[in-house]
Amino acid sequence: MTGRFLYVQNAYGGPPPALTKVSGHTIHFYQQYDTERLDWSTYDAVLISMSADQVHLNEISPKLQAYLNGGGTLLINGHVARPFLPELSRYEPMEKRGLKELVIHRENEHPLFQHISAESLTLRKGVAGFYGRGTNPPPTGALVIHSVGPDHVAVDWLYDRPEGGRIFVHSGVELWAVLMLEGPQGLPVIQGFFDWLSQTSKVAA
Repeated sequence: MTGRFLYVQNAYGGPPPALTKVSGHTIHFYQQYDTERLDWSTYDAVLISMSADQVHLNEISPKLQAYLNGGGTLLINGHVARPFLPELSRYEPMEKRGLKELVIHRENEHPLFQHISAESLTLRKGVAGFYGRGTNPPPTGALVIHSVGPDHVAVDWLYDRPEGGRIFVHSGVELWAVLMLEGPQGLPVIQGFFDWLSQTSKVAA
């Protein structure tokens, strides 16, 4: 199934190289402030970059919520400093930074990560800490997919909203960049994200 996606960018340069390699789907890349004039209702998912202007996202929160209420999916990267949706809370960094505190745990299996193990996410190019060092705390009822450290604080979570739509949050640097640190083997994971989002979309055709 072919999906339609919107990547909300707020950085110089072109789109993330990994996303240009996704096949079978249409991804539109727009600078953040240009997205206000777009009709989001036809997109299966809207991807928000870690570099997004969260002040602006607060200003357009009604647009985000209307998109979600219509069955859309928001995929949010980075640290939430100014919660721009009712379901979001401020990022909480971990206090410790040793290797033991940076181990990634698979809390729940999910098709989004069927092509990669939690162990391989802990070390990227032999270094721990790239994937997650804290949490954007999930709302009650969210499915936690990955956590970090001995306290198992949530790094990746997916929340199906009672009002409609769903929110996926990655509490770290840009997910696509992290997955590509090891090279081409990250591509099947990224492709799988878009395949699953398209196949399970609740957005009206």
